[in-house]
Amino acid sequence: MFTPIPRSGLAAIVRDDVQDARRITFPSRHRALPCAAIMIRAQIRFGSLTLGAIPRVVGVVSQAARLAQLAAGTDRDCDIVEVRLDLIGPHTPQWLEHAQAIEARGLPVIVTIRLAEEGGQWKQTDESRLPLLETALQHLTAVDIELRSRLLDQVSALARRHQRALIISHHDFAKTPPLDELKKIISAAANYGTVAKIATLTKTEDDVATLRALFQENCSAALCVLGMGPLGPQTRVEFPKLGSCLTYGYLDTPVAPGQVSARELMQLLRPT
Repeated sequence: MFTPIPRSGLAAIVRDDVQDARRITFPSRHRALPCAAIMIRAQIRFGSLTLGAIPRVVGVVSQAARLAQLAAGTDRDCDIVEVRLDLIGPHTPQWLEHAQAIEARGLPVIVTIRLAEEGGQWKQTDESRLPLLETALQHLTAVDIELRSRLLDQVSALARRHQRALIISHHDFAKTPPLDELKKIISAAANYGTVAKIATLTKTEDDVATLRALFQENCSAALCVLGMGPLGPQTRVEFPKLGSCLTYGYLDTPVAPGQVSARELMQLLRPT
């Protein structure tokens, strides 16, 4: 369990809402998608929402009891719900029904089954996730799959078939790689999904600056960038202002270094 970060350590931002933009097409599987010097932010349909118009807060659910509460309740501490099925457990009764009930309330659902080597708790084979991911793509808004997964081609094809959003994620819990390496990662991710997600360990201001530079890149996929570790909390408020389409906070307990609560992020990103 990670220690929540106090609100006093974060800076609030004000963001004007804008009209929903057009839906972009799913990227071609083998078409090269280079990055350019000026950021053109992709805007895509994501269930009932548009990503890229304003920053969206993803509330992460890691406990079965909280998932059931969200399905039955009316609270809206986030824009999107991520169901961490590797933490909740794929055999949790009615997890799919609960997720569908959440979507019926207007909150799109992402299903994530994070591999252990990517910071999750899924210790079975990579391939054993495929039936669960296919079920999610048949019935819910989106799934998250790691760029390094052996399932990448198959899950990308399933997302196309079912016309669902697909987050392609890359995590580095040891460091923030050089900018050129990160550019190659987001370009590769854009070939497979609709959102390219980068999360790296940020220990220095130089690390944050490297991640910040990604917002000067033009990629066809929507871009989500997060810092983890000591300087992670500031990125979860600052980067949405720069163009990160998603920022993540917990709904029950932190599941990543530097993660703050979704409720706090909503307060900071939706000031009254």
